Amino acid sequence: MKNKLLKILDDYTNTYDVIEKECFTAQYLANELEISRNTVSQYLNEFIKDDKVIKIMSRPVYFYSKSELIKKGYDIQVNIFNEFKSFNTKNKDFEKLIGANGSLKHVIEQCKAAVSYPDNGLPILINGPTGTGKSMLAKLMYEYAINNSIIDKTKKIIMVNCSEYSNNPELLTANLFGHVKGAYTGADKDNLGLVNLANGGFLFLDEVHCLKSECQEKLFLFMDQGIYHKVGDNEKWYTSNCRFIFATTQNPEDALLKTLLRRIPLITKIPALVDRSKDEKKKLIAHLIKNESNKINRKIQVGNLAYQMLLDTNLIGNVGGLVNAIKVACANAYLTNEKSDDSIKIMVYNLPDSILDLAPSINIKLANNYDSNQFVDIDIIDSKDGYTNKLLNLYSSIIDSYKKYKENPLINDIFNKEMHENIENYDAFIMYDSRKFNNSNSDFIKKVCDKVISIEINKYSLKISNSEILLISQYLSEYTQIQYKIKDWLNTNQVVISDLNEDMQQKYPREYAISCEVAHNFQINLDIEMDSLMIIRLMLMIIDFNQEETSNKVVSIILCHGYSTASSIANAVNKMLGQHIFDAIDMQLDISVDKITEMLNEFLKKKAMYENILLLVDMGSLTDIYMAIKHRKNVNVGIIDNVSTKLALYVGNGVKNNEDLDSLLNKCCQNVESTHKYIVNDNKKKAILFVCATGIGSAHKFLELFTNSLPREIDAEVITYDYNSLVENKNCDVIFSRYEVKAILGTLNPFVEGVDFVPIENFVLNNNFEEIKSIIGDFLNNDEIEEFRENVVKNFTLNNIVNNLTILNAEKVLDDVEQVVEKMEKKLNNKILISSRIGLCVHLSCLIERLILKNEVILNNDPVEFIENNKEFIKIIKESFSVVEMRYSVEIPISEIIYIFNYVENM
Repeated sequence: MKNKLLKILDDYTNTYDVIEKECFTAQYLANELEISRNTVSQYLNEFIKDDKVIKIMSRPVYFYSKSELIKKGYDIQVNIFNEFKSFNTKNKDFEKLIGANGSLKHVIEQCKAAVSYPDNGLPILINGPTGTGKSMLAKLMYEYAINNSIIDKTKKIIMVNCSEYSNNPELLTANLFGHVKGAYTGADKDNLGLVNLANGGFLFLDEVHCLKSECQEKLFLFMDQGIYHKVGDNEKWYTSNCRFIFATTQNPEDALLKTLLRRIPLITKIPALVDRSKDEKKKLIAHLIKNESNKINRKIQVGNLAYQMLLDTNLIGNVGGLVNAIKVACANAYLTNEKSDDSIKIMVYNLPDSILDLAPSINIKLANNYDSNQFVDIDIIDSKDGYTNKLLNLYSSIIDSYKKYKENPLINDIFNKEMHENIENYDAFIMYDSRKFNNSNSDFIKKVCDKVISIEINKYSLKISNSEILLISQYLSEYTQIQYKIKDWLNTNQVVISDLNEDMQQKYPREYAISCEVAHNFQINLDIEMDSLMIIRLMLMIIDFNQEETSNKVVSIILCHGYSTASSIANAVNKMLGQHIFDAIDMQLDISVDKITEMLNEFLKKKAMYENILLLVDMGSLTDIYMAIKHRKNVNVGIIDNVSTKLALYVGNGVKNNEDLDSLLNKCCQNVESTHKYIVNDNKKKAILFVCATGIGSAHKFLELFTNSLPREIDAEVITYDYNSLVENKNCDVIFSRYEVKAILGTLNPFVEGVDFVPIENFVLNNNFEEIKSIIGDFLNNDEIEEFRENVVKNFTLNNIVNNLTILNAEKVLDDVEQVVEKMEKKLNNKILISSRIGLCVHLSCLIERLILKNEVILNNDPVEFIENNKEFIKIIKESFSVVEMRYSVEIPISEIIYIFNYVENM
């Protein structure tokens, strides 16, 4: 009865939204089940404790299925709400996306702009690898338009995958623009077309690069004028008013006609999963697992190691690949767990092969990082927001430090040690751990920041290095992504922040005024309005960068060629010494000595009174620069060349301890020495190379099969190597200077003189084993060689090789490849030997996978001459591949035909 109650509540919640409807009350449910109201109330409260039901404490009380609400897009963190008003947690359109305020923020802003622009929006092209969510973005653009009343909710989004029509462009044109009865064979009635169906809504053309040029031309005519002809009717013009969304995995400049590209004002690139932050991938994994949990109505737990492997593996297919991997893991776990258990547990052995195959390359530290808790808390990960927390932690630290200071100014510092540690942690996050933005916006901020800070440096004689300017620009880039999230927190702490600002203006009037001016310049040049605490953070930077000189009035300066070489050494040493000792002057590589002198004099002119100048320079030519210093009267000058971090640390420590400058330099030259070692490689290690014309990845799979066949480790390096590099460099390749190469194994002979080549088909057919034995005989005894031979027979089957090399079904793809080879033999009038045939099958299997993944080989040379001289061969290959092209919706390019030509020629 209890399960029946939950099923009824699931059905009602699925049918209706969160509304005050009688069917969600305990009394109605009791009547429905013909049991007492008290029993129903008891069951419902138990469901609330089990995280299956939510309750809204209105009159009467209403109950809803939590899993069904989550499926509808509600983000529910608690199970009991005081009133309907407080239940306002449904994520709408773009808010549903993990990364909406992180790596996808720029993409989403462009999508919103495309939808919102009057009168009919702007066409937009979404570019990105397979599985990154281009179709999802298109759907969310449609939802956004509905939710914001930009289009009528009755209008549609029509989604078309152009790759499905790559072999029949005429059919795509007819489906897009419609056709009249009799336009072609089979057109037995008029068809309005998808453009008409999308009228007032959206038309999404995925894989738009598959559109033939004729169809692209019809498209941009329609985009320009809103008119088009149906197929079979070139007299009557038809009209429609739809918004266009395009998507492609390829470079738009190469894939589309320039005339069509000019009509797409917005092109946005969605990042691959590997380019997104680890925090976002964690939330994706947690979200996908919770989705599966809701589907099967059982809690899903993930073991620490399994979770780490999901997180660290870069799967083919990006987010789509991750979705499939988690579905498979959940399905495997579902089978292996007891049906009576309340939860199912995903362990390493439940993960799909696509992850387990990569296990050796995953960096898992068990010994030093053992976690006594065997399972990851998915709920915490799903609710966690790493970006906001880091900035709010910094802000909270500033406020807490200030509050302590106000309680007792005589004992507490206004900025304490804990706050400085938080600042350093956030600096590290910004510089090293944060998302690396690959967009024009971030580059633009960097350039403007450089100019704004440079103006302030000259105006106020500040000491801010290039690396510190880079830090500020990273702050600004990150700040633009998350500033809107902290508004509530700022409003809550408004009073104490206002008091802090007043105290800062009194305590640090110059630095606070400069930071306000810098913030204002950022606002007028970048449209970034910085809040009060970010201005204080900027002020703290200026204070840190411009501490008072040491007590003996030594001006210590590092001068190095390079954008931030001097700055980097100075920053590192100052941090290690815990005091600002060194200033830095970074110089361009081609700068003249006169210009360096001018820069040094300008720098010294802005300094306060000093008694000593200490210069650490990178080249001996700068050791005489002291002669051109204008303010040398009554000032001692010390110079030391060949500056390094070790040298600067030694000197800086002496300056910090107020050592005599002359004695310090003498000691430094005696104690800081360079040592060297030179190890002659007079005994090269033996090596066996694995190569494949289809790429290093395939060669690595051959290597794995080979090493798995060995009865033990051998005294030789077994290495995958680039086939093209060997073809181009022959015996001069760098690999031969490092190793004594015993043999090359692979699919296609690179013809390196003096080095034996063993084709992979010899392993499959177990042919010429004496040749294989002559290579392996140096490392194994006779019994081990026989064991190796038995393992080769077991491991090197054609099915096994293709299964290891591709993601495709080996049996199916080999059937298709066999058809291709038979057609080639017939049309070339050339029977291919069984040994060569096996190598060719392996090559063609990999080729099909590359075409599906749109990862074709790249040519080094222009193919014009090949095309001119081999027209008949090209025609034969295209005809032979017709079945494959139709079955897998691919098209064989000229680059792959050239590889097949080379293979056939060298058989």
